[in-house]
Amino acid sequence: MNTDQGNFLELSQELLDRGGLLRFQAHGRSMHPFIKNGDIILVEPRNGNSVDVGDIIFYRRPDGSSAAHRLVKITGKKDGLTLITKGDSLKYLDTPVTSEQVMGRVITIEGCGREFRLNGWRGCVFGRLVAWTARGRYPNQRRVVRFIDKFGRLFLGRKIK
Repeated sequence: MNTDQGNFLELSQELLDRGGLLRFQAHGRSMHPFIKNGDIILVEPRNGNSVDVGDIIFYRRPDGSSAAHRLVKITGKKDGLTLITKGDSLKYLDTPVTSEQVMGRVITIEGCGREFRLNGWRGCVFGRLVAWTARGRYPNQRRVVRFIDKFGRLFLGRKIK
């Protein structure tokens, strides 16, 4: 982990612990096409006990970095939840996350001149549908990615003024 990542994670945790919203630029392609490299993400504070399948959660990885990936499965009991996440464009599930590693939930994505709000009923339905397909119940990953790109942007998007 480099110093910049450590500082970002530390400041992010402090801001979210105080109840503030975290806004930052996404890097990478793991959530492509729904979150593209360079999109702006808005995260609200949440812990691992208050997220649902289909949410895009922002969490600390064991190596000291952070990620924003879709929650596809929750196992365990209230006192010891294990959360399974996956990047929308990735073939495999991530290493399981504990509820203590969760810092927040993505509620808005800004990119391509559009704003996508994920914290309403539309975002919930869309997220659960994508999570359901991500657990391997849908055999063709390319179709899933096309579905995310077209349906998600039509269903959830609005132009930024």
